Amino acid sequence: MRRPPPELVEFLHSYSPAVQSIAIGLRSVVLDELAPCHEYIFKMRARVVLLYGPTERVIKDAICLIAVFAKHVNLGFMRGAQLPDRARVLKGSGKKMRHVSLKRLSDLDRPELRVLLRQARRRSKGSRAGAGALDDVVTRVKRSDGHEAFQTTGWPR
Repeated sequence: MRRPPPELVEFLHSYSPAVQSIAIGLRSVVLDELAPCHEYIFKMRARVVLLYGPTERVIKDAICLIAVFAKHVNLGFMRGAQLPDRARVLKGSGKKMRHVSLKRLSDLDRPELRVLLRQARRRSKGSRAGAGALDDVVTRVKRSDGHEAFQTTGWPR
């Protein structure tokens, strides 16, 4: 499992150990499937959000997000309504977004999560070919004080 940035650990401190484990485990699954990529972590009201995209414009070009709630963690897909969902795990009724809720650590082992992540990556605007020379995960954290912290993690290819 990949080591999360200390700011993320701090953001997750108020959640139960089970939810923390799901969030950190899901982050590892997402990075396994999307790296190299950009990651943007921030707190929004009562939840922690992690966005993932192929470019530094993570909010605009986001492929997916992790949203941490009090009792579960959602893996959301920005264009989830367009993804083939043979396992019928995507929930939501919006025009574009769909999500999968994870309530147990064992949910991380569901193969359809990785299938959906790969499909979403292929359909993104800045696929691996469009990501330029990026060989790393670039993590940007909006800290509680409003400042941003950057971290680049080398990624094996």
